[in-house]
Amino acid sequence: MPQLTLGWLTLINARTADVIPAAAAAGFESVSVRITARKPADSYDSIVANPAAIRNLKSSLAANGVRLSNTSIYHLYPDVTMDHVLPAIEASAELGAKIMVATCMDPEHDRWVAFMARYCEAAKQSGITVALEFVPYSEARTAAVGEDLVKRTGADNFGLLVDSLHLSRSGGVPADIAKLDPKHIVFAQICDATAMRPPFEGLTNEARTGRLYPGDGALPLYDFLDALPDGLEIEVETPLVAVGERSAIEQAKLAGDATRTYLDAYCAARRKPQWR
Repeated sequence: MPQLTLGWLTLINARTADVIPAAAAAGFESVSVRITARKPADSYDSIVANPAAIRNLKSSLAANGVRLSNTSIYHLYPDVTMDHVLPAIEASAELGAKIMVATCMDPEHDRWVAFMARYCEAAKQSGITVALEFVPYSEARTAAVGEDLVKRTGADNFGLLVDSLHLSRSGGVPADIAKLDPKHIVFAQICDATAMRPPFEGLTNEARTGRLYPGDGALPLYDFLDALPDGLEIEVETPLVAVGERSAIEQAKLAGDATRTYLDAYCAARRKPQWR
């Protein structure tokens, strides 16, 4: 079975520097980090174009024996340019990330596809794959739209990030994931959620602070796991406001323990080898 990655969003109120040691303390072998703000004008302690911060993160990864799986950068609105993206690619490569997460926030898909072709070509030169996350409050709201954008871009280092919450809140079901070309799925994120979908204006808040640990909600996660390609990397993304005041290490341990317990139950039910 594949190893689990700790998603940076899981740790509410944590600094980027705290994510790596928290992942190690909680038994994760890989981790993700955000290295820019969500928008270029937003205030953020950026890692990009910050050699000291990059050195510190590299040192922390090495000292803690944790692999950097992926980085998150700016949401790709029309005002984000290659001048924003190229330094982020450089920083991701320097940190050793092999995946960068992308979003589509441009309603003009032809323009966005042309931009992504340039983005993916630049990322490819650094050995990086780009993963588009389809999100119901973005301009790539469903798995089908996401895969269409990937196909239209035509880059062989471009695919999808499949998130169990976003799949559900976009009106999708696990069978929709099984219909995707496996080569178009880069990795997955797992969490649980309540059965009731929030109103549209509440989706962002739910995604960033209101997820549940696997098994604590009503999402069809066994079917979701069944639909994923064998051996796919799975990232734990479970920001839970109820534990947001706890330390980063405590939050990471709670998320890791709950997810491993759930995955062990899944493996037993499906007669698969136990999760490591």
